[in-house]
Order: sequence, then C-alpha cells, then structure tokens
Amino acid sequence: MRIRELSSDVVRKIAAGEVVTGCFSVVKELVENSIDAGATAIEIEIKSGGKEYIMVRDNGRGMTREEASVAILPHTTSKIVSIDDLDTLLTFGFRGEALSTIASVSRMRLLTVSDTEELGVALDIAGGDIIGEKPLSGSNGTAVEVYDLLYNTPARRKFLKSASIEGRMVTEMVQRFILAFDKIDFTYSRDSQVIFDTRGLESVEARAALIYPGLSEKDLIPVSESSAEIKIRGFVTLPNRTRKNRMGENIFVNGRYVRQFELNYALERGYGETLQKGNFPFAVLFIDIDPHEVDVNIHPQKLEVKFASTSSILDQVKRAVRSAVKGAGHFTIDVVQSEESTAGRSVERKDISDIDQEHLIRDRGIKHSWRDQRVFDNSASDTYAKSRLDRHLFRSFTPAEEREQSATKEKSVGAKASFIGVFGERYLIAEFEDGLLLIDQHAAHERIIFEALKESKKISPQNLLMPLELNLERSKMDLIIAREEALKKLGFTFNFGNDKIIMVSIPQVI
Repeated sequence: MRIRELSSDVVRKIAAGEVVTGCFSVVKELVENSIDAGATAIEIEIKSGGKEYIMVRDNGRGMTREEASVAILPHTTSKIVSIDDLDTLLTFGFRGEALSTIASVSRMRLLTVSDTEELGVALDIAGGDIIGEKPLSGSNGTAVEVYDLLYNTPARRKFLKSASIEGRMVTEMVQRFILAFDKIDFTYSRDSQVIFDTRGLESVEARAALIYPGLSEKDLIPVSESSAEIKIRGFVTLPNRTRKNRMGENIFVNGRYVRQFELNYALERGYGETLQKGNFPFAVLFIDIDPHEVDVNIHPQKLEVKFASTSSILDQVKRAVRSAVKGAGHFTIDVVQSEESTAGRSVERKDISDIDQEHLIRDRGIKHSWRDQRVFDNSASDTYAKSRLDRHLFRSFTPAEEREQSATKEKSVGAKASFIGVFGERYLIAEFEDGLLLIDQHAAHERIIFEALKESKKISPQNLLMPLELNLERSKMDLIIAREEALKKLGFTFNFGNDKIIMVSIPQVI
C-alpha cells in the first residue's frame, strides 16, 4: 500500500479515541468545560448509560455565535496562548478540543447564550459538521446535548459497555465533581430519575453523606496541614468506618481528581496499624500545590500527576492523616521492617507500649472480654480496640518468623482437643497435644455456610419475616440491579423502588 495523507474526517475520528473512551469521559469533558466557564449550577442527564443521550447544561458565561462556531473545530481553545501556559494551567479542559472531538463522533446540539450579548445560537451538528443553525434567546449559559455516541464509528461503539455499566461509571464521575466543587449546585438524572440534587448542600461533609449513605459527621475526622509547598485539607473517617476497596478514597490535586496508587497508599499509611488489613477508609482530600511543581499532562485523561518532589508530598500526606487520626484519640503504629524482615524474619514496632501478657488469658474455662484502659484510653471505638487486641493476641502465640510457615500447615485436632473457653467474645480456645488452637467462630460459621452452599444442588429462597431495606450508595444499587437474575438464582430476591432496594428473601441455608 502506498503512503498517503489521511483525510481530516479520519484524523478526527482516530483522535476521538483519546478523549471518548466511554460515556463517562464525555460527561467529564463537558462538566469540566462548565466549571471553567464559571458555572454555579450544572445539570446533567443521561439515558441508556449515556449511549443514547447525554446532556450537560450550565449557567456559565456562555459563548457568542462566532465562538460557538469556532469551538467545534479542532485545536481551538480559550485556555492557552503559548506552550508556556501549560506550566501554570489551573483550568480543566480545552473547550474547543472536547467539543470538536465529541461532535465528530456523535449527533450534537449546542445551545449557548453569552453574558455579553442578548441573543445566542443553537447549532445542530452531525459528525463534526454544522447542519443547522438558529438564533436563541434566554439567560446566559451553555447546554450541550449528545445523541447516539459513536454512531459513525460502529467498530468503536460495539466496545461501549452495557447501559448499566456505562451509567454506573458516569455516576461515579458525577460523585467526584459533587465532592470537589461544593460551591456548585449539581443535579444529576439518569433515565428520567433524579439521582443527586445537591442544592442546599454547601459542605463537603454533607455531600459525602449524600453519596455514601450511612456516613455521619461523627464518623469524619478533619484533616488540615500546610507548609511552604503544599496545603492539605479535607477529611478521613474513623479507623472502624471503612470499606473493602478504595472507591471511597477521593483525592484531588489542585481541584482535579486523581487516581494514583502512591497517594492512596500514603493516605492509608497515615493510619498505621489502626487500619485493619483489607479495609480502606472513606476520604476526601484536597491537595493544593504550586502548578509549577506538578505536571497534570502525563495521563490522557489526567487521572495521574507527576510531582517535582514526590517523596516530600507523599510524606506530608501521610503526616497530615496521621496527625488527624491521632488527634481523634487513635494510635497510629508504624510497622518498620529491618533488612532481615525482607526475608520475613523480624518486625520492629514503635510508638506503643507492650501489652501485659497476664491480661490475655487468665483462668481456663472462663469467658473473658478484656480491654486495657491504659492502652486504649480515649478510644472512640470499642470494636476497633477489640480488633487491635485480637491482632496482639494472635501474635503473642505465634512468633513472627514462624507465622508464615504455620499458615501453610493444616492440623487435624479431632477428639484430642479440649475446649478451654472464649476470648474477646469471638475466639474459641482449645488445647491439644501440640499446643493451643484459636478459632475465629465467625469465620468458622461462614465456612460452614459456604460448604453447605457448595453441596446444595438447588438453593431455595426463604422469605424474610420483615423485609430489609438496604441503605446503599448509588453505585452498589446499580450493581444489584444489573445482577438481579444471578442473585435470584442464589436465593436473594429484591423489590426495587425509585431510590431504594428492599431485600425480601435470602438463601434458606443462611
């Protein structure tokens, strides 16, 4: 094949792949444009996860007819003039770049009224070309309606996910904007149902409670730290108020959401050992830093950043969280590994006094529930205190250098074991000829249920006497709705309302 120059239409469609990676990316670009336009109210609506319809409307400055016509052309922007401007850029997107890219792979309607003119313009666009135009009156602002995303690139459209998954990704994106910009009123609708309406919610804490049902102000620890190079503010949750993934950790650098493992890990390290393994806090942290000290252009979607002094920034994030958690009455214990510990041989502990071993187990056959007030003084959570003690108990019986080896061995205790008692209202203690056995009765019960489920050829549902209303965040509700049939086969059935899910049955074996 001979070398030839690609047509502008092909170039635009190829370039669109860098911006339009899904329906959520279209929403992201359009909302960022609205924020840059000075909007104080933004309305977002999607249908079929955004594949059929996306609308973003704002009350920002708007555009003149001439600006709107230019904005849908490639390589147009109101944000920069020279390459040096990229070093100090605090805005989010290049309005022309986003509009041009989205317009090239969709049917679009652009309605805008400038705050400097009485009349605005409504443009109808298909595949990047203007096919209709008419004058428009009204208050200043811009509305962008996107229909049939990727209609003219079927090879890419087929890689869009299902409507439920695309919709969930849009919802998660909107949640981040709601948290990051508490002075902007957001209204978000999905398939004609209002999901979020933040009018009247003017604090990050109030908005977090809207997004994460069950969180209350008493669960939140304010974070505030500043130095010559960085300012950190926001909140984290108590060590016992966690979830099983990092989806509740929201970190913003100069107002931009980032998903960067090093930052999340620094946040978690601030908790020390107060955070149990496999648990992650809810957090909203804002990191403000000189734009010259951070590069936001290393990732196509700007989800990662590069700091000029990464180690210093990470250390300050860890210290800020640690100071906040300590201030709330919780120890934060560093686990510092020596050179030998890399081979799994030793672990040093700092900042905590040894636990008096005589308190761990006293008399055989007696049920104990122990708390040492000298260690857990001013603790806000008895549950958390108990979990820390559980870890000390486990380690007191198993030397560090033997722990990994013993985890791989199975012991058959059988009838030779003699029951001693219960510790901490959780562990069963038994003695056998080779030593002492600790059984987590809750984990054992879960294993029994799991084995029963495996052996069951058919799972029968059991109706609940009192149906259970589930108070879930929106993304989890979407997962249940999307997997309703699979859950039904497992014995779980639900009734769905506009904004709630009610569990009506569970597997009979449970």
